[in-house]
Amino acid sequence: MGIIQNYASYLEPKDDIALSGFTTTTLNEFAEVILGGSIAIPIAFAFLGPEQAIKGGVGLSFMALPNVFSMIGGVGGRAFGTLWFLLLWFAGFTSAIAMYNYLVALLQEDVGLRRSIGAIAVFIIYLCLGQPIALDPTLVYLSELDNWVGSYLLVVLGLFDLIVAVWLFGPKKFWKELHEGALMKVPKAYYYIAMIVAPLYIIFLLTGLSWDYALKGAWSWPPSEYYITKVLGGPYPQSIPLVIGARIAICVVLIIGAIEAYIAIKKKYSEELATNEILVKR
Repeated sequence: MGIIQNYASYLEPKDDIALSGFTTTTLNEFAEVILGGSIAIPIAFAFLGPEQAIKGGVGLSFMALPNVFSMIGGVGGRAFGTLWFLLLWFAGFTSAIAMYNYLVALLQEDVGLRRSIGAIAVFIIYLCLGQPIALDPTLVYLSELDNWVGSYLLVVLGLFDLIVAVWLFGPKKFWKELHEGALMKVPKAYYYIAMIVAPLYIIFLLTGLSWDYALKGAWSWPPSEYYITKVLGGPYPQSIPLVIGARIAICVVLIIGAIEAYIAIKKKYSEELATNEILVKR
């Protein structure tokens, strides 16, 4: 989704990438694995049973856990429910800042719009794109988006980031850049992890994920009844237009993003591409 790349674009050459990366991943894993995996999911299993809790995803956040809090009842249930949605809102809001700013920056730098006008334009675009989600009581449209953008494509982009940052940039250059201005020394083992272990692991994970998606019918076109009813939890065949609409929206965004990225790279780095040299511009 470009969130971490957006934040990274504001770093100075001597900023501590190692410490920033360590802090970001530590806090993220603490929130997702310890708070989410060790607390929220066991609670859902205990109150809702394995069949409902194992579905996870959007339904666990907006349907299953709210039922858990209502079953707790009293002040405790309301307090935990309020805290849960407050943290969920904060997680979404902080991520939205980067995704919002990314589009505003593109309109400002590549199209030449004033930042204020670009911000209004992006707000209108997001408002329009969010209407199918807000108006869909079954959450099928949001579940389909989350199934691909929030799960599958994150693995694909993780592999892409490693290939670009480590192999295309060069493993030695990557390791040197990592320690520019760093207060901490990253163990040498991570050099080989980033270069060999991580790409192979992500390829293995992506292969298994693709096979799992195939078994669930996620690759089917038009969407199968099993995929809509069992995976997305929506009614069939009423949900077919929602699933198709979500897939079209994803493809359109990917195509527009690829075209815009090509234009931006050609515009900003045309001299480097022509001379095959890296020119640092201030």
